[in-house]
Amino acid sequence: MNEKRQLLCTFSTNLIFPKTIQEIKGFYKVQDEGKFFVFSNTINPKEVFITYNINTLYENNSKTKFENTISIHRKKQTNTLYTLNAMNKIIEDENGGVFDNKFSINWSLYQNSLIITNEISIRIIPIKILDIIS
Repeated sequence: MNEKRQLLCTFSTNLIFPKTIQEIKGFYKVQDEGKFFVFSNTINPKEVFITYNINTLYENNSKTKFENTISIHRKKQTNTLYTLNAMNKIIEDENGGVFDNKFSINWSLYQNSLIITNEISIRIIPIKILDIIS
């Protein structure tokens, strides 16, 4: 059986993230020995982002996600976490308002960042590793 991995990011706070991780463990079968990477916002350390991998073949097909959770992608070389919508918006912004899937993003500009979208634009959040929990 093929493994289909998905990287998820759950938003939490510095005070409750251990409880959030326990709740995630009850909701998902977390891959990589149940490893969680916990990042904090370097500007607002109360904001915490918990990343982990799940195998989507084991998960419920109902598309239900754990609360405050999004699907993300990662560029290992620059420790950049991002959503596809945010990446597409960066391409548009850097390419004169034109989306081109062949456009090459300079990921070093977004090193140690979480990039997400809101209704208006992208939000680039500087992050640092707070903890790795197995």
